[in-house]
Amino acid sequence: MDSSRAESSRALAGLGLMLAATTAFAGMGVCFRLAIQDGLPLPLLPFARGAFTLLILAPWLLRQGPSALATRRPWGHALRCAAGIASFMLYLVAIAWMRLADAVAIMQAKPLWALPLAVLLLGEQLRRERVLAALLGFLGVLVIARPDGAMSETALLGVLAAVASGITGALVMIAMKRMAATEPPPRVVAWYGISSVLVWGPVSALVWDSPSPIALLGLFGGSALAVAGDLLLQAASRRAEIGLLAPVDYAGIPITALFALLLFHEQPGWSLALGTALMLAATLWLAQGARRGARRGARPRG
Repeated sequence: MDSSRAESSRALAGLGLMLAATTAFAGMGVCFRLAIQDGLPLPLLPFARGAFTLLILAPWLLRQGPSALATRRPWGHALRCAAGIASFMLYLVAIAWMRLADAVAIMQAKPLWALPLAVLLLGEQLRRERVLAALLGFLGVLVIARPDGAMSETALLGVLAAVASGITGALVMIAMKRMAATEPPPRVVAWYGISSVLVWGPVSALVWDSPSPIALLGLFGGSALAVAGDLLLQAASRRAEIGLLAPVDYAGIPITALFALLLFHEQPGWSLALGTALMLAATLWLAQGARRGARRGARPRG
């Protein structure tokens, strides 16, 4: 009984941390959209995020010394960093070229993209109910992406960027889950910060343009919220299963829609609500199927 209560408490803590991470990432998107609209070059955003990450983690890095970055999972970190760098830049392109809430909603399909990736990378079994759930979620993506049947070239590129960001974001989820048992959250976040600075530093130097006060405020605010979201997400993944946490991620859609309405005067349409409902239903279906499979596996035989 005590073990069951402890497990339940850890799961609830994980859900709370996931909700906090989702809220932080929604705020990050708003800050970065403000910075982009005020003329900040896109490469400066991931570079600043990486630099800000290392600045916040500096006390921990100095206290721990070289052992802070020592790892037996170099390829896990490489996958997480490469997927994270690609996902974040695609995310920036999407929020720059699409309605903010629509872009975020499409990118929230990460749990659905994680299904085929888990089959390919983790050797998980492909079940019929999972395929049907993924198709339902993909229908939700299509509803949000093309509500009117017509789209400008820029908006189309934004949709493609949002979909690609969701796919690479699913790779991040898989990499983080595989490392959660052995790698402390600050180490995972620190390596991502280092890789972001190394990749985007030279590019930022080429496109450097002095930011306005508003762009600077959005840059620093978004970077701080990004680091907070990374740490909260890593902490949540250590306390609860991805299948349990994934549905909470959809809370970011109404939160972002509210921010977009108040700050950018973007009216959420019926397609956003319907598409989000379809993706949420698909994710809940997947989570419920995972729980049934876990119960069958735990049932005594004989």
